[in-house]
Amino acid sequence: MRFFPPTAALYLMVGFSAFSLSGCNSNSNTPSAGAASNNSAIAVLPIRSIEQDTVDFEEYIGRTEASETVEVRARVSGFIKTVNFQEGTYVQENDLLFTIEPDQYQAVYDQAMSRIDLVNATAELAASKLARAKKLIDANAISQEEYDENVAADKESNAAIAAAKADAAVAALNLKYTEVRAPISGRIDRALITRGNMVNGGILDGSLLTRIVHNTPMFVYFDVDERSLLNYQRLLVQIVAESGITKNEIKNRQVPCYMQLQDETTFTHLGYLDFIENRADSDTGTIRVRAVFENQDQLLTGGLFVRVRIPKRRSSYKAVMIPEQAIVSDQTAKSVFVIGPDNVIERRSITLGSQKGELRVVQEGLKPGETIVMEGTQKVRPGVKITPTAKWEEMEANFYQKALAKQIKLVDAPPQTELPANPSPNSSPAEAAPVANPTSPNSGSN
Repeated sequence: MRFFPPTAALYLMVGFSAFSLSGCNSNSNTPSAGAASNNSAIAVLPIRSIEQDTVDFEEYIGRTEASETVEVRARVSGFIKTVNFQEGTYVQENDLLFTIEPDQYQAVYDQAMSRIDLVNATAELAASKLARAKKLIDANAISQEEYDENVAADKESNAAIAAAKADAAVAALNLKYTEVRAPISGRIDRALITRGNMVNGGILDGSLLTRIVHNTPMFVYFDVDERSLLNYQRLLVQIVAESGITKNEIKNRQVPCYMQLQDETTFTHLGYLDFIENRADSDTGTIRVRAVFENQDQLLTGGLFVRVRIPKRRSSYKAVMIPEQAIVSDQTAKSVFVIGPDNVIERRSITLGSQKGELRVVQEGLKPGETIVMEGTQKVRPGVKITPTAKWEEMEANFYQKALAKQIKLVDAPPQTELPANPSPNSSPAEAAPVANPTSPNSGSN
């Protein structure tokens, strides 16, 4: 066996590799892989960007709370005699809910009324003695001391009458409180203490009998961050300056908000802001805000977690929109594949705005009516040629029709909620655009 030195062995390996590569490429007529991909068009689903009137929203998590809540407690002690309501139903103000055995309180009341009769008789006797004493003192028939005693006795009897009447009033109240009535109208809870059980009375520590909540309207409380708070405060200042409405009249401004329940996919419930706390929480940097919803169908109940949207501005603006799924993401930027002349792909960077359900606002990089790749973005790259899917225009129309139907529009809010037409100094021309009716799904399409 013959051994080659290391240098000679290296030369042989390089020569063999060059021979192998030249042999593989000896047929100059064989097309490359890139050329093959360019010659075969890729089928994709295109879609055109549209321009729509839209409004941006801030979204928060809130919790529902009844507009009125009352804990019904016993004012007097005793045994529950009757329960006079059906649990979970709606009761009217002053309906009889419970009765507490009244016998003892009736006896105390009768005793107090009898005492009034007794002190009245005593007062009449004292008054007659005083009248005689006045005649006798004028004739110097009695001493001044005896006369003063008659005057004091008359005053004492009058005071006894007042005390007896006060005791009778207290006894009447206690007797009245043996009938526990609904303080408000609303939906009643279950009976927490049932018939035959003992209850303790008292203003502060009386036994809890049941609860009543009034759910029409329904309140929703949520916390707003500082940045959003300042934005809304500027809007309110603008309204005050141009309409003359004072800041205290927040209910009259009818600032709209929209609510979504846990089992819903859209914000279909319309309400209004009616209260803002007078200071922000320095620990969290938020402020508590309340919205009110009519809840005439009694769908809402207290304690539910909900999503709330409030418009950033009360005027709409023209926005370019595309499907969210058409956006290509990488580590540095967002882009879309634009279909240019001759169906050749171009990759273009875009600046995104807010999300509108299945749609996304494009702030920069795309014009209305430009065609982009909606489905098949993983198969294309810049410079390749594509073939549009059959009936893509029909699919485009169906997609936009469904996507736009879920959008919240300013026409959902009453006319008086619109901001003045003049934009604020910090607003952009787009945000200051006048409100217009939403266009059709294919508006902005070529």
